[in-house]
Amino acid sequence: MAHIQINEAQFDYGAKIIFGDINTTLGLALETELSPSPSSSSSSPSSSPSPSPPSPEQAQAPTAKFIRTDVTSYTSQLHLFKTAISLHGRVDIVVANAGMSIPRDPFTFNDSDGEGEVEGDREIEKEFPTTEIDVNLKGCLYTARIGLFYLRKNKDKNGIPPRDQGQNGDFGQRGPRGDTGVGERGGDLVLVSSIAGFKESTNLAVYTASKHGVLGLLRGVRIQAAREGVRVNAVCPWMTKTAMVAGIESGWRALNLPENEPSDVAKSILVCATANRFPPSSLSPSPSTSTPISTSSSASSAINTHINGNAQNDNGLSTGHRGATLPFEGKIVFVAGGESYEIEERMTGLEPEWLGRDNSERLERGQEFLMREGTSWEIKGGR
Repeated sequence: MAHIQINEAQFDYGAKIIFGDINTTLGLALETELSPSPSSSSSSPSSSPSPSPPSPEQAQAPTAKFIRTDVTSYTSQLHLFKTAISLHGRVDIVVANAGMSIPRDPFTFNDSDGEGEVEGDREIEKEFPTTEIDVNLKGCLYTARIGLFYLRKNKDKNGIPPRDQGQNGDFGQRGPRGDTGVGERGGDLVLVSSIAGFKESTNLAVYTASKHGVLGLLRGVRIQAAREGVRVNAVCPWMTKTAMVAGIESGWRALNLPENEPSDVAKSILVCATANRFPPSSLSPSPSTSTPISTSSSASSAINTHINGNAQNDNGLSTGHRGATLPFEGKIVFVAGGESYEIEERMTGLEPEWLGRDNSERLERGQEFLMREGTSWEIKGGR
């Protein structure tokens, strides 16, 4: 487990945001809050040069733009992304953040309705709601698919994705311009799961299944996405002070257990979005990069940010956030008590211990075949 020391200086450079939500009232209020006043817009660091000169329309694009979006609708999400493209010309970071929970567990049955009748007999006749699957997992799948489509377009003028720009073809090696091949080319996809993505959560079975599915999506797309210059990472917050935890909040605090502020989770998301965007072996700020970020909250959104500066990690490679090793891709960041910890690398490293060394070695050979470019699950010729 790597404790990531977040360099918050990376987050002070402004952003252009397109975001979506199902709640129009809250969405428009946030748009107003995030929009700079006319007097401050001209001096904002977000006016740093982008990789290519913006069109006159893009130059006049709003700093923050809300689009009403229903993440359970593919068409609605596609409209959000197309709006981002029309306003900013590109999407560089996608964040799938939509999430909700239904405290009523469909696997819990009441023995009696209070009048002596067995209520469970009636409950089993009714189909239970699957809104958590629709929002938390299906919505995430939609965001990831559309996001990866646009992120793949961010190649250099020769059509080469950033992963192939390194000295040895390895992500994180210095490219011909001395960078890691990221920033204005390629992009980042950040999936928001939960502690329920890898731990049991009694009475939240459907929610737990949906959040396990988000980590399944991470593991299903991260290798192929990296080949195309897109880094995929996931965030798993523990108890975070939102309306979703109202039922357990008082008991939790009585035990003095760690809590996250929503801003702590936001910072961990930004770690995933920025860790690869700094040149290795250098502590001086790198050139600003123009980064439209697409996010789902109760819906979806896109942000165009400008990020500078960095800090050196234990490997001597600069990531901007100490403890975040390069390449920062395929990672899972656990957020607890306001702190961020990368846990996937350690779990993978310990695989021979919990799976058995022989099993692990055989599994590695099988995975090498399955992950090889050209390997396909499709039946050739059809049947």
